Amino acid sequence: MISLLYEPLPETVTADGEEREILTDYRDWIRFSDLMGSDLPNEDKLRAAAFWYVEPPARFTAEAFSALVAFYRADALAQDHDEHEEDDGLPRPPVLDWSIDAKYILGDFRRCYGLDLLRVEHLHWWEFRALLEALPDDAQIMRRVAYRGADLSQIPNEAERRRVARLQRRFALPFTYTDEMIGAMLWDAM
Repeated sequence: MISLLYEPLPETVTADGEEREILTDYRDWIRFSDLMGSDLPNEDKLRAAAFWYVEPPARFTAEAFSALVAFYRADALAQDHDEHEEDDGLPRPPVLDWSIDAKYILGDFRRCYGLDLLRVEHLHWWEFRALLEALPDDAQIMRRVAYRGADLSQIPNEAERRRVARLQRRFALPFTYTDEMIGAMLWDAM
């Protein structure tokens, strides 16, 4: 793990026994996320992912891809984990969409940090993530994420539960369960 406060942010990843320089600007990693979530066949996604290396490897291996994914997830950063949050492995509708939520992210960064994301020359992906996660609860994007991710079954007050459900519908992102997701949910329920 690294500390954002005193260690330099990485410009490389290690894959196949080599340290390789990668793209690090936040825009590149939002594109990476969009690529991975696209309808392209997996082979095409993998071929395209090689270009997140400054010099794409001659042979793009599973380890080279995994190194990019680990960088995207910022695995090397100390992450905050909610002790009460359980991951049951079931698919959940997304709580953030880079395209749909772009205007709120742009506005919140400008309002909270005085940072114009459209004009900043370079912002490291991990710094962008840290700033995004540190936005105050009243930031537009944080409100939307909170409502989208709220578990209605944990809200005891019926009026509040209806209010949150209404806001969840208002802020909901497009999402379709695949047959595999439905099967996993049904199998888990048995």
